[in-house]
Amino acid sequence: MIDECLPAENAARTASPRAAFLRYLADERHCSKLTVRAYATDLRIFCGFLVDTCGLPAAADQGLMVAGAVHLRRFLRAEMGRVGRTTVSRRLATIKSLYRFLQRRRWRADNPADLLTAPRSPGRLPVHLEVDEMTALLDAATFDGPAGRRDRALLELLYASGARIAEIAALSVGDVDFLAGIMRVTGKGEKERVVPLGTAAGRCLRDYLERRADAGGADGMPAADRPLFLNRRGGRLTARSMSRRLHCHAARAGLHKVFGPHAMRHSFATHLLQSGADLRSIQELLGHSSLSTTQRYTHLDLGRVLEVYDRSHPLARRDGGGSTPPDTEED
Repeated sequence: MIDECLPAENAARTASPRAAFLRYLADERHCSKLTVRAYATDLRIFCGFLVDTCGLPAAADQGLMVAGAVHLRRFLRAEMGRVGRTTVSRRLATIKSLYRFLQRRRWRADNPADLLTAPRSPGRLPVHLEVDEMTALLDAATFDGPAGRRDRALLELLYASGARIAEIAALSVGDVDFLAGIMRVTGKGEKERVVPLGTAAGRCLRDYLERRADAGGADGMPAADRPLFLNRRGGRLTARSMSRRLHCHAARAGLHKVFGPHAMRHSFATHLLQSGADLRSIQELLGHSSLSTTQRYTHLDLGRVLEVYDRSHPLARRDGGGSTPPDTEED
C-alpha cells in the first residue's frame, strides 16, 4: 500500500511523509511549538518500533507507508505495557492524524488506524489547589528583590487569568491593558482571546514592571514589544523556567501535592465554578472550543452537590426531609 500518487506528485516531494506532516501542523494548522514537538516525539517512537520490532524499511519513512493495522495494534499493545493510558491515547491520536494527512495528500490510499480505538481512560480528576493552598502558594512568593516581585506577579497572573503557562511566557508588555484590567493572549491554533488581569495580579505586575531594570536582550526594544517577564540576563523568561519557579515556591509554602503549572489553570476554573460561575463563561475564559473540554477541567465536591440539591429540589425543602406520605392505615 505504498502511495499511489501521480508521478508528477512523487517528483514534487522534497520531504519525508513525517517531515511534511510536521510542517503542515506548524504552517497550516498553526500548532504551537510544544504541540509539534509532542507529535514529533510520538512519531519518532512509532517509526522506531516499525523498524526495530516489526522489521519494516527505515529509508525515507517507508515503514509508515507500508504499515498496516496489525502493526499499529502491535505498537499499541507494546506501549500499554510501557506507558500510561493517556500517553497511549495521545500516540494513537497522533498516528490517526498522520494517516488522515497522508490520505488527503494521496500519499496513501487507506488509513490503517481508522478502526483502532484508544484505551478507556480511568477518568482521574486533574490536580487542583484548594483556596487556602493557593493563598499559601501566593504568599510564599515574597516581594524581596526583582526576582521576588517578578515571581509574585507571575503566580498572581497565572491564577487570576487561567491562562496556560506557555501563553503567559509569550506575553509582551503591550499585551497588557492595565486601564481596562485585561490582557490579550494567543492560545492553541493561534487563536487570540481576552482574559481578565485581576486586581491583585494587576497591582503586582505594575509594581514589577515599574521597578525592574530592562537590561540585556530587552534594551533597544520598543516598550510594548519587551517580554512581560524577564530572566536574570534580561531575556524572555521561558515556560520551563516559570515551572521551576512555581515548584520552588510550592516547596517554600509546604505544599506536598504533586502538581504542575496546569494545576493553576484548573484551580482557576474550579474556584470560579464553586463560586457560582457558569460553565459557558468559564469556557470562554479558558479558550476552549468545546464545552465538553471545560467539563473535564471542572469538578464539584460532594458538599457542593448536596448544597445545590437542598437549595433546588422541591422535596428537599419539605419539612421532614422525605417524600413518603404519612401512613393512613396499619401494616
